[in-house]
Amino acid sequence: MMEARRSARIASVGKAFTVLAAVADQESVSAKDVAAILGSPLPTTYHMLNTLVAEGALVKAGSRGGYRLGPTIGVLSDAYLEQGEPIALLDGPLRELAQATGETAYVSAWRNGEIEVVATAEGSHAVRVMQLQRGAHGFAHARASGKLLLAYARPGLREQYLREHPLDRRTPTTIVDPAELQASLAEIRERGYSTDLEEFSEDVSCVAVPVLVGGRIVAALTVSCPTNRFERTREKLVDTALTVARAAEHVILGDAGD
Repeated sequence: MMEARRSARIASVGKAFTVLAAVADQESVSAKDVAAILGSPLPTTYHMLNTLVAEGALVKAGSRGGYRLGPTIGVLSDAYLEQGEPIALLDGPLRELAQATGETAYVSAWRNGEIEVVATAEGSHAVRVMQLQRGAHGFAHARASGKLLLAYARPGLREQYLREHPLDRRTPTTIVDPAELQASLAEIRERGYSTDLEEFSEDVSCVAVPVLVGGRIVAALTVSCPTNRFERTREKLVDTALTVARAAEHVILGDAGD
């Protein structure tokens, strides 16, 4: 009888990251909430929380006994930025997307509370849309990538962005009603991609798809083209962008070809 193959994963480490992710999504999380998330007894949960506090990954949040992220997370975040984000690993997938579709393609990501274009690639079609320059930001509510990153963002980050950025109109189809935008963001999360149907620029339409690691968005891959061509090829553009994004996720995780 063959011996069952052992998992290469350490369950306690996985649970620790589950706790950190849960705390990151909220301002404060109680021990009872964490126990429910993990499906663990409360005493076991306290052992894990106390360990994370001792390592500086969590701190107790006031008299109510909740927990929030600690200073060690900030140090790791700074080191992560200094060593180079996985965005650089998306250069290849970005070029692949532009080549496969023949359209202008972008990578966008969160940068210091803004949603920015961080890389671009030209398509091969004779008629191309004008590229957004690297570093371009603003009007996230009118851009496919902006709506996608807002939809997948932590609620606190999304709310802060929308408080600080008015829903100004760019074209007749720009969403400027807060309730309509929230409904659109919920729909994006459900279907897994976003579109901009002449909302940012007339005669230009786009589709954006998420690059996800551990269920969290790292960046948005966007394809942009003239609306008349977008309407003819929309399904293919979406399918191609999603395929490239899934491959990009494996590249970031370092398991391409496994």
